[in-house]
Amino acid sequence: MIFTKRPIKHFVLAAFIAASLVFGGSGCKTHAPAAVMDGKDVLLDSLRSKYGDEFTFVDNAGGGTAVTDHCAIHVRSEKLPGDTVYAVRGVFDGKTENRDNYMAYYLKADAEAYLKAIAEDVYGRCRAFYVPDDKMVLPEDMGKDSTVQEMLRASKCYYTVVLPAGQDMSDKEKKLDMLFEKLKADKIRCYLYIAYLDDDKYYESLKSAADMDKAHVAADCVLGMDDDFNITDKKWG
Repeated sequence: MIFTKRPIKHFVLAAFIAASLVFGGSGCKTHAPAAVMDGKDVLLDSLRSKYGDEFTFVDNAGGGTAVTDHCAIHVRSEKLPGDTVYAVRGVFDGKTENRDNYMAYYLKADAEAYLKAIAEDVYGRCRAFYVPDDKMVLPEDMGKDSTVQEMLRASKCYYTVVLPAGQDMSDKEKKLDMLFEKLKADKIRCYLYIAYLDDDKYYESLKSAADMDKAHVAADCVLGMDDDFNITDKKWG
C-alpha cells in the first residue's frame, strides 16, 4: 500500500483556516475571507433592500462568526438619523432570518397617536409617549406595508401616559385597570407608566417621558406585564 505524504506546514495552515471560520470571535467580523460574506454586510444589504433606505454601521451588538450564522449590530439610517436601529441575523423558530426594529422607529409618531387615543378613552385629556424597546426585533415579514397595530402587537414598548393637574385621583386604580384591559383586548404588550402631574404649564411643556421632573408628579404607577398579559409588577408612588 502506498501513502502520499502531505507537507506538515500545509496541514497546519488548513487547520488554522478551518478554526478561524468556526471560532470567529465576538461581534460581527469585519474582515471575513473573500469566499464568505460578512454577517454585518449581509444585514446592511438586507436592510437597504427591504426598506429602500441607506444604512451605516454603528457598532457590534452581539457575538457572531465569519460564516454569518449569527450577527447583531446597531445601525443608523438616512431617513431616521436620530434613531439607532438594532438588527440581528440568527436562527428564529429553526430558520435563519434577518430581523430588526426599524419599523418601531419608522411608525413612532403613528404609534404614539394610537396609544394616546386608547388612553383618552379612559382618562380624557392626556398626553402619551412611546419609546421602542431598543433590544427587541420584529418578525422578518414586518415591513413598510405593515400597520401600526400590527407593529405594536408584534413588539413591546415603553408607554407613558401623562395627566394634567387637577385630576380626581380617587378612582386612579379603577382607571388603570380599565387601561390595562383595553391594552389586553388590543393585544398590545408594554411597560406602562402613568403620571399625574401637579402643574398644567409643565404638562404642556413636557417634551418626552425621559425629561419628566419627578418634582411635578403628584402620583404615579409602574405596571409590568408578561407576554400572556399577566401583571408582573404594579406599584404606585
